[in-house]
Amino acid sequence: EDVVDYSILNRVGMDPGVHVSSDEVVLLMAVANETSSTIILSNRKGLVGGFEGSPMPTVRITSGVSVKIPVVIPRIDRFDEDGQVTDLAAELVSRTALQWESEALESADGETEKIKRTGRVRIPSRCLREIIDEHKSFASRICRPPVSLSVSVAGGSGEVGGKEEISLPLGSAIRVDASMTVQEWVPADIVAKCKVTLEFCCAEKQPGNSSSSNPGGSSGPMPYMWCGQLRRTIDLSDDDDDKTHLATIAFFRCGVFVVSACAKVSQSLDNTVGPHAPGGGGSGAGGNVVEESWWAPHAKVVRVGEPEEQ
Repeated sequence: EDVVDYSILNRVGMDPGVHVSSDEVVLLMAVANETSSTIILSNRKGLVGGFEGSPMPTVRITSGVSVKIPVVIPRIDRFDEDGQVTDLAAELVSRTALQWESEALESADGETEKIKRTGRVRIPSRCLREIIDEHKSFASRICRPPVSLSVSVAGGSGEVGGKEEISLPLGSAIRVDASMTVQEWVPADIVAKCKVTLEFCCAEKQPGNSSSSNPGGSSGPMPYMWCGQLRRTIDLSDDDDDKTHLATIAFFRCGVFVVSACAKVSQSLDNTVGPHAPGGGGSGAGGNVVEESWWAPHAKVVRVGEPEEQ
């Protein structure tokens, strides 16, 4: 049990994958109605699933049908309220529990059947624990990230750091700032073994709509150019390191672009020894270094047009 518990804390920079350092995570829950009547799913929060723009207060499932419900939950803290390492399976089961109630039926004489059956829907705890034990990266996908990352931009028509979408005239340049912090739950000995690299990225939305969007850049001007270093390695052992990075990007083609940054976290697994070493070293064992990529939760959308269109 100690190995499983501590793996939740120590498993930082060990899961080669791409994640978003957001406060919430989306689960896809499958619920099968094996009763003989239609059931209505609900919970105490009054929101079974869905998203902000299309919430699902209840879900109706006819007999013999299985449905998949998108559920948004806050990422799980690595420590519980008592300061103990979180029981990940128990917490996830609790957060996704639902109630069901059978629909009232009308009899042949038109009267509504008053007796309703009720029950609860829960993820089977034993199956969930087996999944968590077999797939060590599960904690990274569902728990709070080891780093928080934010991106802001400035320049062009003025200070636009707080806006999610900005408009610029062709040929303009903006400064992009990225700021990262290591979360307090990460143990100090794990922080000492980790390396973090901040990296900027820009992508053009639907580049195929432009006649000059050849990947090789042989036709028309390049869409954008970065000025400065795209990557910066953060020294986590240096308290004077402000853990920020900045660069400038100039746009030379009209279009819609997305600008963001990610923090690539790596941990040398051959250093992970001792009584609390997490299990499941897998492909990273033997001193190999893997990278966990944590993207900023919000990117900046930049619309570039001709000067007269601004």
